[in-house]
Amino acid sequence: MIAAIIGATGLVGSTLLTRIIESEHYSKVLVIGRSAPNLVEHQFGAEKVHFICCQLDEVHELTLAEKVDHAFCCLGTTIKQAGSEEAFIQVDKLAVLAFAKLIQAQANPSLKFMVVTALGADAKSTVFYNRIKGEVEQELKALSLPVLNIFQPSLLLGPRDNSRFMEDIGQILFGGLSFLFIGPLRKYQPIDAHTVAESMYLVALKPQVAPTHQIITNVMMHRCHY
Repeated sequence: MIAAIIGATGLVGSTLLTRIIESEHYSKVLVIGRSAPNLVEHQFGAEKVHFICCQLDEVHELTLAEKVDHAFCCLGTTIKQAGSEEAFIQVDKLAVLAFAKLIQAQANPSLKFMVVTALGADAKSTVFYNRIKGEVEQELKALSLPVLNIFQPSLLLGPRDNSRFMEDIGQILFGGLSFLFIGPLRKYQPIDAHTVAESMYLVALKPQVAPTHQIITNVMMHRCHY
């Protein structure tokens, strides 16, 4: 099968790319992004990777010569990193939708589209971050992709190249306190990026009949129950 991934240099995306490269289920992976992923550690399997250099605001201009079976969207930033709410929307909403439409245009009836949003995503939320994530989910569902799997993690745990102060504080405070997240608090339990990436990989390989729209919650990922 052929996979496509955008956001492959991020916390979840880099782990997921490694999983795809090492998987016998994929013969090729199209990596779309501004910078090429670091493949030094992949002595075997790196030949599967075809890097497509593209600015995120240019994704809508791309065409793909090969039909994609599984598409993975791991884009995500913060307002601080992006620099403004408008720039945040460009990455977390517009680029995500452009990638989905790029894949949808291939009209592959067996396509599976996997995307990371966030716990609390709600198009009607008064919280800007949650509202944008919710709007993305809403618009992706409207595209009528054959199979759409939406992953909603809580705070992501793992090493980051670009420091995010509040998330770093969150990792310090909550990373070793998982035992506190019980009962109604369980859904807020921070989750390792490797767990999210593995969930995306396993759900992609899971038999699903189109049309399917599935929400994979933070709790489901922790329990490996999809």
